[in-house]
Amino acid sequence: MKKLLLSLLVGSSCFGQVFEKVPLLQNGSNDKRIVIAVLGDGFTSAQQTSFVSSAQSTINYLFTKSPYTEYKNYFNAYAVKVVSAETGVKHPGTATDVTEPVIPVSNPNNYLGSTFDVGVHRCIYSNTTNKVGQVLAANIPDYDITYVLGNSTEYGGCGGTYAFASLNGSASEIVVHELGHSFGKLADEYWFAGSLESPNKTQNSNPATIKWKNWVGLNSVGVYPYTESPSWFRPHQSCEMRYLNQQFCSVCKEAIIEKIHSLVSPVDSYTPANNTTVSVTSNMTFTVNEVLPIPNTLVNTWKLNGTALSATGNTLTLSPAQLNNGNNTLLFSVTDNNPLLKVDNHSTLHLTNITWTLSKSTLRVADVKAIERKFSIYPNPGDGEFSIRGKQDFSKNTKVEVYDASGKLISTRFELKDSSTIYVDIKNVPSGSYLLNVTEDGQPVISQKIIKE
Repeated sequence: MKKLLLSLLVGSSCFGQVFEKVPLLQNGSNDKRIVIAVLGDGFTSAQQTSFVSSAQSTINYLFTKSPYTEYKNYFNAYAVKVVSAETGVKHPGTATDVTEPVIPVSNPNNYLGSTFDVGVHRCIYSNTTNKVGQVLAANIPDYDITYVLGNSTEYGGCGGTYAFASLNGSASEIVVHELGHSFGKLADEYWFAGSLESPNKTQNSNPATIKWKNWVGLNSVGVYPYTESPSWFRPHQSCEMRYLNQQFCSVCKEAIIEKIHSLVSPVDSYTPANNTTVSVTSNMTFTVNEVLPIPNTLVNTWKLNGTALSATGNTLTLSPAQLNNGNNTLLFSVTDNNPLLKVDNHSTLHLTNITWTLSKSTLRVADVKAIERKFSIYPNPGDGEFSIRGKQDFSKNTKVEVYDASGKLISTRFELKDSSTIYVDIKNVPSGSYLLNVTEDGQPVISQKIIKE
């Protein structure tokens, strides 16, 4: 479900020093949340209380910004008390965009090597970012987002593999902007940085086909050329990625939400769990504990043996009479219907299912097998060629069926392209909506609408 800091740092992690870690935000177990690691640089052992206070302030501020506000429940955050021998951020005085020295030249012995004048004076970064990787590997290897706070009140910050910011009065805004780069993979909108296509930057100027076409004309989203490079375009005139103290535009919000969806599931836990036994002589209750956006925008559906049920909550009660003798399959699906998203058929791009298989026996008990799966079906709409991508591998005994609006089974070609991807071909059918059903080892795992253009 989530990444770990893997082989790239395994060899170096043994050299990473272990520092004290302080929780700043706790919403659940790390394997079910997006983990933010805040590191300090240029803070001595006597200054760690100040660092933690600054780290907490930047975290608090981050979650006042949409869409982090709406998805706060999806995050955990920690401050790592990295101890430096000396105070401050290095300043070699080598920047050419200002008349140096803007501030005194200095070379403090800070642990992570943070320095001004990385190209331009205000850019704080480190020429030894492997030290950042070592600290992460030794202290919080399951991180998803990280940024470094440098102990200087001079204005500065930069994004890259990691985000860096100073303790200037604009520090919290700088963190938000730089995380737009390092987490959301967003481009700057205030100047043309020379990077390639991004969710908020493109060379396509056609409003009908531009990647943010669903937003054009809404919330001041348009197609605006970069002054320095007018063959490239951005979606907004006053986004957080252009000016500080703004909000993210709709296009950038959507990109950040999609990154959140790619990392964690909205399912926290469920009952009954796998390999349990339930009595079928009385009502049986099934519950999915969800990680809720604020406000809740999750959409739930339930199906029993392929038939849709009316329930839309996170709890369902079945009576004994609803179960057949032998195997029964209860399928719970959850998608996010946030109005901040205008991704075509988003419900099939980030789809989480819980499948319970209940083997009802003459002993009046049912053995339960339960599994959580995440899927993406794309492109949707499509020209008749679809891919189904699973977060876990499909079994070799996987079957795909497609039904038209009348419930008629149509001719379908499908194949397992690799262990986690199924290719589906319905190019020879008319345009319209179809129901895609996937079974694995005879049990339903997907039942979703697809659109043939």
